[in-house]
Amino acid sequence: MAELLIGLDVGTTATKALLFDLDGRVLASATCGYDLLTPQPDWVEQDPEEIWQAVVKALRSISRECGPQDHLAALGQSSQGGTTIPVDAQGGSLHQAFSWMDQRAGPEAEHVRAAWGAEALQRLTGWPLMSGLPLNHIAWFRRNCPVEFAATARLLFVNDFIGQRLTGQPCMNPSDASITQLMNLATGDWDNRLLEMAGIQRRQLSPIQPSGTVVGRLTPNASKATGLPPGMLVINGAHDQYCAAVGTGVTRPGQVLLSCGTAWVTLAVPENLEVGLQSGLAISRHAVENRWGAIRSLGGVGASLEWLLDNVWGGAEAGAERGQLYQALNAGVARVSAGAGGVLFLPLAGGHAAGYGSSRGGFLNLALEHSRDHLARAVMEGTVFELRWAVEEMRAKGIQVSRLVMVGGAARSSAWPQIVADVLGISVAVPEVKDAAACGAAILAGVGAGLFADPDSGAAAWRREAVHLNPTVENQICYAEAYARYRQAAHDLASSTTRDQL
Repeated sequence: MAELLIGLDVGTTATKALLFDLDGRVLASATCGYDLLTPQPDWVEQDPEEIWQAVVKALRSISRECGPQDHLAALGQSSQGGTTIPVDAQGGSLHQAFSWMDQRAGPEAEHVRAAWGAEALQRLTGWPLMSGLPLNHIAWFRRNCPVEFAATARLLFVNDFIGQRLTGQPCMNPSDASITQLMNLATGDWDNRLLEMAGIQRRQLSPIQPSGTVVGRLTPNASKATGLPPGMLVINGAHDQYCAAVGTGVTRPGQVLLSCGTAWVTLAVPENLEVGLQSGLAISRHAVENRWGAIRSLGGVGASLEWLLDNVWGGAEAGAERGQLYQALNAGVARVSAGAGGVLFLPLAGGHAAGYGSSRGGFLNLALEHSRDHLARAVMEGTVFELRWAVEEMRAKGIQVSRLVMVGGAARSSAWPQIVADVLGISVAVPEVKDAAACGAAILAGVGAGLFADPDSGAAAWRREAVHLNPTVENQICYAEAYARYRQAAHDLASSTTRDQL
């Protein structure tokens, strides 16, 4: 009888379900998307029932791939964090979910700033004061939707909303709880002062349990909906970045996960909580007990390459499929030496520009001899210069960065990972695993089912071949000079933008 595990990744715009055997091989996968709703400027909502139906559809799809001799040991869940779902006593949604991208609660955030101070709040919760997180969304909901708020029995988030639908049991994991800004980071429990600030009671939130512990068993109704066997174990998972960290073995100080999508996100492992708090990054409890994670987003830096692909390469390769365009672009980058012929690129969205001033960017030092190949390499290098800037700040605050694991779209490039190694001057690993968050969720499921001793053991058992890239000395020398020019250009752009705004 084959023992199988399910990794369920409930993301911001899609749910993925993957079926694994105990050697970490993917036996089946399914993806189902859903919409982001923007009824007003700064408002970003989602339909909780649409998310649930996507989960049902994805799980039903992979359940059909199980044979009669297969035993589904457990399911673990990875999820988007910071999305708030008010529900009634029966668990039915009372309002659209407030997405973590929703910025309507600016006045509520300013109220918290005046009452607490942003620095005190970050030290208590680990996360900087943000209008898009549940502390402020709940306060907005209470003040602006009094009828729905009065009917709210519980305030759930994506992980416990789905977990309760599957098992009937409310359960929160520590990494997702950190992002609500309602949890005391040091104690790992809900903080009564923060609950009072939001205007809610402790009984309205799910109890926090460690990742890798049993939430409950699949109910008959959930079994009928998903096609999975009744009574199957459902295991407490983690926020998607932390599941990805488990799936790639990023659980110890010195290791950093780089997730590359539209935004590039780094997750480092501080030596202890105090080091994490001193870094100024967003700190959460890791999926591995007694460890911490420090997250920083570089903004939409990955969107710059998409812009180039659509507006430069797409026009020249009319009719080509997306995959072919990527192959052509990577081949073009390989034809250009490090430094892109002197061309610099500042990302069009994100990076330090997004954090400290304008989000404008562009190319500098263009000449007639430069081609689209130079532009493509300059975009890749400029994005990695932003990464180096962030890494230098992390190191200055005491966070070790000795090895980087790269996953996501940019990791599949034949050129970009080597640029990361050369610019940062460290070893870069590109693992075979493509869906790291779902993989990590399945490893946590294995821990809860007693098949792995702990997350590190599970990750070691499932470790696949990875490409290991070491920095090239010649390119490091070139990039040191180019990076200095890049930082000066970024400061000049920020200064000119500030003058324009005066």
